[in-house]
Amino acid sequence: MKFLKYSPCALLFLLIFFSCKENKSANGDVKSVVDDVVTRLYQKLTATELDTISESYIRNFLTQEEKEVLATKFWTFEANVPVTVSLMRDTAQKSPPFWLEESGFKKTTLFAKNEHQYYEVWQKTFDKGHVGLGINGFDKHRPVYFISVGATNPKDELKITNVYPATYNLSTMKVGAFTYHDWDSLILTEVPESLVGQVLFTTVRGRAREAHLTGAFRKTLTPSSDKPDQLLLTWSGDPKSTMDVQWRTNMSVKDALVKYWKPGGADTLTSTASAFKMEDRLLQNDRYVQRFTANLTNLSPGTQYDYKVGSNEGKWSDVASFKTEPENKDGFSFIWFGDTHHSKIWGDMARKTYERHPEVAFYQIAGDLVSTGLHRDEWDDLWDIPGKTFSYKPLMPVPGNHDSQDGLGAWMYQEMFSFPKNGPKDVPAEMTYAYNYDDALFLMIDCTQPVSVQTAWIESQLKNSKAKWKFAMFHFPPYNFVEPYDDIMKAWCSLFDKYHVDMVMSGHMHYYLRTRPMYSGKVATDPFKGTIYTMSISIPGKQDEWPAEDYAVVRYPDGPLYQHIAIKGNTLSLKCYDPEGNVKDELVIRK
Repeated sequence: MKFLKYSPCALLFLLIFFSCKENKSANGDVKSVVDDVVTRLYQKLTATELDTISESYIRNFLTQEEKEVLATKFWTFEANVPVTVSLMRDTAQKSPPFWLEESGFKKTTLFAKNEHQYYEVWQKTFDKGHVGLGINGFDKHRPVYFISVGATNPKDELKITNVYPATYNLSTMKVGAFTYHDWDSLILTEVPESLVGQVLFTTVRGRAREAHLTGAFRKTLTPSSDKPDQLLLTWSGDPKSTMDVQWRTNMSVKDALVKYWKPGGADTLTSTASAFKMEDRLLQNDRYVQRFTANLTNLSPGTQYDYKVGSNEGKWSDVASFKTEPENKDGFSFIWFGDTHHSKIWGDMARKTYERHPEVAFYQIAGDLVSTGLHRDEWDDLWDIPGKTFSYKPLMPVPGNHDSQDGLGAWMYQEMFSFPKNGPKDVPAEMTYAYNYDDALFLMIDCTQPVSVQTAWIESQLKNSKAKWKFAMFHFPPYNFVEPYDDIMKAWCSLFDKYHVDMVMSGHMHYYLRTRPMYSGKVATDPFKGTIYTMSISIPGKQDEWPAEDYAVVRYPDGPLYQHIAIKGNTLSLKCYDPEGNVKDELVIRK
């Protein structure tokens, strides 16, 4: 056996090289460390073993440098004077963060409370300068810890700078303060007197996901391949002359395009697609996929096109088709669903609607398309269970609270779709948008975004619209018996009164409702003097209570149901169906 000989300098170089390669995330941030840890776990463990890893296993699996990052770079800031940090940890969490006691925090006899959680208080004194705190844990305990900071010497004037993450504001520790931006109505009900007035660091419950590793790994039932799937139609431009096509492949496909043509025509046109690499690091059998989007333009109004997607060097999808909006305002119909939650029950119903109502121009969903918006396996379910429906008919939804998860935003939802970029400037692009079809205006509003930053945009859209019919869709229903939405009532519903929106469509509460025409919170005499508010559910629901609602015309305590709306000239027809096609509610409005 021959042994290679290296000089001392060469050996030193190799030692440094391989050390850096092994611990490339050691000097990085929490995300890069966990990314690398997940990659190594996939290399080392079987799928069964991934499902059984414990916190102790993870601690032994981490390098010392990785532990240091996870213990000090989750939350950081600078203090100009010595400070005492008080860390409020939910007592329902099975075990404290691994770094807490090791770093010198001491558990006190103090407690803080909100309506749902009971927090024990841990404290540590830091010298002035940099302060670094660690992860919430390797579990996904959503009521993550929060902190308050006070000068160790009460006579010192405390200034806090360079906070990371800078996304969440600093507040004041007191009864009535909220701690989680994704649940700002959940306020502190008890605060230790010694902490009142300190600087409160607010956060979001989604931060529990940043180092989630125990019980974390998932599988998709429909992993990607080199053949395109999940074909989806939407609009980002004029429905008369454009169509957007979205689809998925595995990472082996680098470039893709759409081929489209008029049936019987001689010319085949092409449109190159843009690609987005989508990662769900805990999806063990399909961590990365390519999401492609192609924007077809200069289409002829009222025309059918056949199309397929793929790559010149690879595989192609089956042929599907779509039809552009006609030039003349000759009437149309559409179907909308309440919460779908990637349910097979909804998917089966959606397939039936495609067969039962082949004439519809498009579909809508009033939010909560999935249950956990950052789990791509749920999106895979959503696109698989309705079959070919949305490869033939455009889908134009709005997001719900489940699509925008725990304060971390709805980036996966955003990357799934291509919508008009004509929404309010202070709202992420394509989350709130408007489009016109025939003689109708559709305001598609993300009500998980602040109400105040969208109100002026809503008024501008309504004020400048010449459409005969006006619709608004958003997830939270202004009229329901469960939870009041006073801010929406005051800001948006008053505009619906002022500019006469014909119908509002919502979900969220998991029951069906159609109100009488409403104006200024009161029942109006007819649909020309008020707005009709509807709410629906696409899955089975359950109502533990069923109090009367004086404004209601029709209600059902559960689903699944769907709504078919047809408009022709001055007449609107609404029919609510169950999956078997039985009419559960109907309404006709004639202007």
